[in-house]
Amino acid sequence: MRRRDVLASLGGAAAWPATGYAQTPARRRLGILLVYGESHPDVPIIVDTLKDSLGRLGWTWGQNLTVDLRLGDGDAEKMRRQASELLAAKPDLIFSQGVVGTTAVKQATTTTPVVFIQVQDPVGGGFVTSLARPGGNLTGFSNFDYTFVGKWLQLLKELSPSVTRARAIINPDYPTRFAGYAAELARTGPGLGIRAEASGVHDAAEIEQAITTLAAEPQAGLIVLPDAITGVYSRQIIDLTAKLRLPAVYAYAAQVQLGGLAAYTTSVARDVQQAAGYIDRILRGAAVGDLPVQASERFLTVINLKTAAALGLTITPSLLAKADALIE
Repeated sequence: MRRRDVLASLGGAAAWPATGYAQTPARRRLGILLVYGESHPDVPIIVDTLKDSLGRLGWTWGQNLTVDLRLGDGDAEKMRRQASELLAAKPDLIFSQGVVGTTAVKQATTTTPVVFIQVQDPVGGGFVTSLARPGGNLTGFSNFDYTFVGKWLQLLKELSPSVTRARAIINPDYPTRFAGYAAELARTGPGLGIRAEASGVHDAAEIEQAITTLAAEPQAGLIVLPDAITGVYSRQIIDLTAKLRLPAVYAYAAQVQLGGLAAYTTSVARDVQQAAGYIDRILRGAAVGDLPVQASERFLTVINLKTAAALGLTITPSLLAKADALIE
């Protein structure tokens, strides 16, 4: 795949094969709960891709599909209120993003079907009983399991070979996820010559403290784990790492497009496109508990060459060759 094609799939709606239906489906209601705020660059990608994909499957927003959208701004309490608001409108289905958004919906209903994206460890996190047969009222698409820590650390080491100390930041309020990432950091780091640990952050002040403390250590690097908090505060993280000349690897391409150094990631548009297929099937009568949870099917290495140059990093020919997208 050419780099321009990869960048297009990262930054816009992916193509969806047209599917024809002889009969227009009856009007239904869809609730959407996203963890980001309006200014996050992934919000229009998610919304536009979902609208386009569902339209190709016969569901036209504002006609036979009423859509209620809520943006959580990384605030778990706000998302709990928003989940209740969405359910008060009696939707036929809710589409949720991330561990934080999906937790809010799961706590609010045990009956309304839910299709999620960007959830890590759906079984360990208690969202489904198994991947093959989720049971209950939730199913969807996961993106990163804990072993991706090794990919992120390896990419950090390739970008900045001198790194021997790494910190990964994430919201600690979801203990299964935090413990999973922390254990994998401790397991994987030594093999790469890196002493790595997880650090919990809740807000801008804690993010600044964690990154500033890390940057004061020699040969340090940062891993920005996938989470509502690290997503909402992406701009602050990117600006701070640039100011402190700290190499950082991210979980999402949008963060690299904003100026972050690099990511090992998925296509958000493709994840949403797959979820649209499940939404369509459920609205047409499929049982949510019978639809298996699926993992993202393709992963991409994205590097911001301008940021690398600003940090004084030399991207090796081998890393350039395996990069799927270069941002210049």
